[in-house]
Amino acid sequence: MSGCGLFLRTTAAARACRGLVVSTANRRLLRTSPPVRAFAKELFLGKIKKKEVFPFPEVSQDELNEINQFLGPVEKFFTEEAYICLIKIFLLAVDSRKIDQEGKIPDETLEKLKSLGLFGLQVPEEYGGLGFSNTMYSRLGEIISMDGSITVTLAAHQAIGLKGIILAGTEEQ
Repeated sequence: MSGCGLFLRTTAAARACRGLVVSTANRRLLRTSPPVRAFAKELFLGKIKKKEVFPFPEVSQDELNEINQFLGPVEKFFTEEAYICLIKIFLLAVDSRKIDQEGKIPDETLEKLKSLGLFGLQVPEEYGGLGFSNTMYSRLGEIISMDGSITVTLAAHQAIGLKGIILAGTEEQ
């Protein structure tokens, strides 16, 4: 037992706290809804909430066509142009090593990402974004993840505040 524990056991404050704990334990908690356990906790306990898993959501053919059209230019940007950069031909590309060494994404790269619309992947089309679903965003994430710094930069624009502004924001926001 630590010195603090021994000290607390002998003080008047500790005796008072023990009395509170006992009286709190004897009280019955008022519940207004049934207890809910998280999906992951249920899995850990060997239980599957089938309503949350089945039926598995399917991607519509329209969504599939749209994401496949968009993947080409993004994939080219992250592969071919980065490869060309490595062989010293001047083209705008993602040079991951340079980004990591300097701790900064070059402005030219950010402008190229902006021109591809990657800062507004999940922003609804009526606000100037691409309006991608989570499935489409995840598929694109496979390609974008070739560079961790850019992945974090783009993901921040999709996550930090976006849903709050969409759900409760004003038109000006």
